[in-house]
Amino acid sequence: MTSLILHLILPMFFYTGVSSILFLNLNIGALYAAALSSVICAPFLYFVYSRDQKLRSITPAIHLRLNGCFFYILLLGTALCVFGNEIVAMSGLDHISQAYEEAKNAIYMPTLPVQIAAAGFIIPLTEELIFRGLCFAALRDRLSFLPSAFLSAALFGIYHGNLPQGVYAFIIGLAVAWLYEVTQTLLAPVILHVMANLVSLIVTNTILGNLLSGSNNQGVMAIIAIVSFMVSLLCIIRIYRKNNLKEDMV
Repeated sequence: MTSLILHLILPMFFYTGVSSILFLNLNIGALYAAALSSVICAPFLYFVYSRDQKLRSITPAIHLRLNGCFFYILLLGTALCVFGNEIVAMSGLDHISQAYEEAKNAIYMPTLPVQIAAAGFIIPLTEELIFRGLCFAALRDRLSFLPSAFLSAALFGIYHGNLPQGVYAFIIGLAVAWLYEVTQTLLAPVILHVMANLVSLIVTNTILGNLLSGSNNQGVMAIIAIVSFMVSLLCIIRIYRKNNLKEDMV
């Protein structure tokens, strides 16, 4: 039980603690602090994950086989990004959270290249090590798939610190937990997470943001949400079939 608690709590607090120290003492923006913290923490987190994988008799810790799913993972990340953002927009949660506005300012204040490097590539790698590599995997050692996925996705949502991002992160968290379960490699969740973040950054920084929000037209947003959800389902089916999963995950 102590080991499980350490896997669930310690990595998250370690990463956020280093981010906070950097933010408060180096007088840098929150996104810069989170990215620098990722660079500092990732080697240690990977060491712990690699050790855990050896105890599970899994080597290498992260294999590179995607079984022809690379394109579908990219498309799934794109579709889930659009779906999650449409759900948040239709619910109106993005207009009632001050913490969400502060988080948006922290992410989108730096230049686009910095956003892409930090939020698009560096931070997702560390978050996947924490929430899938350490958190979900430790839960999965003890529980069946569904409770492990829901608990790790819930922690991922809570970690974001506000309701709009929390809902979006929970949706993504369920998807990447399933993807990790199916592919048995952390590479797949990392790719999906990176793609979802990149799409979100590009959409927000371009005219696509207004197009996808449908100028706050609920009908248009509902159609976009349904289409993106159907695309997600098709990708999930293709990924499942390509990995030829034969065991019952539930």
